[in-house]
Amino acid sequence: MNNKTFLPFVALCLIWGSTWYFITVSVVNYHVPPIYAVGIRFLPSGLLFLLIILLRGESIPINKESIKLYLYFSLLNFSLSYGITYNEISKGLESSISAVIWGLFPIITSIMAHFMIYHDPDERLTKNKLIALVTGFIGLFIISFSGEMDKSLGIGFLVFAIFAAAYPSVLYKKNQKVVNHYQMNAVCQIITGVVMLSLSYFVGEETHTINWNQELIIATLYLIIMGGVISWGIYFWLYQHLTVTQVTYVAIFPPIVAIIAGYVFLNEKFQPHEIIGTILILGGSVLIYRK
Repeated sequence: MNNKTFLPFVALCLIWGSTWYFITVSVVNYHVPPIYAVGIRFLPSGLLFLLIILLRGESIPINKESIKLYLYFSLLNFSLSYGITYNEISKGLESSISAVIWGLFPIITSIMAHFMIYHDPDERLTKNKLIALVTGFIGLFIISFSGEMDKSLGIGFLVFAIFAAAYPSVLYKKNQKVVNHYQMNAVCQIITGVVMLSLSYFVGEETHTINWNQELIIATLYLIIMGGVISWGIYFWLYQHLTVTQVTYVAIFPPIVAIIAGYVFLNEKFQPHEIIGTILILGGSVLIYRK
């Protein structure tokens, strides 16, 4: 990682780490329905990216490869994985634990990258990656062994969400020349917004009772601008300069920010077995990048 990518990388880690707090404010403190919350986050963000494209005088690629990227990323990474994550947090799973589970993302993505981008030596499986996989999932098992069935199920759903998000991330790296990061964000986030807001309506989520006070408005705007436009703009931009494994390294540091924010602002505390599991998951992810 060079000077050009270091500061954007750090900014992305800080932003994504802080979004866990604002998600909790939205779906827990103010009971914003989870599907609606995802839609209201990504539709305005996607429209802002569309405005950027128009100001840049660009068009949106429409061909077989680009459509495949749009659909996989919007439906699997944004809609499904975010929908599951928001839903589990709304049901009581702590934001800090959720962030730690997402620390498995680089491990899972690196395994997929080995098979999907096999021609790139930087993406191939190594001894350290295999050790990281085992270490991370031992940590996952320890965290999941809480004795609370609902919490264990919630963690299981999050792991499924991570697998769903990993595939399109590797697919985009493999085909990143098809669309740039502005185009990718605009189309995928608009699709996500439309899908999730429509789904929210059809499943009957109650949105008319939402108390749109100052705190909730600030949290929503933060998730739209910082968690939608700025963070995802940086994320896709990094794909042009780093390997897919290096990009997903960003999943390791946000849990640390989320843990601090959860402890200070949300009174979230870790049990001893959760501390051990967290160390193993994040330590396993770090192993991926050792030569």
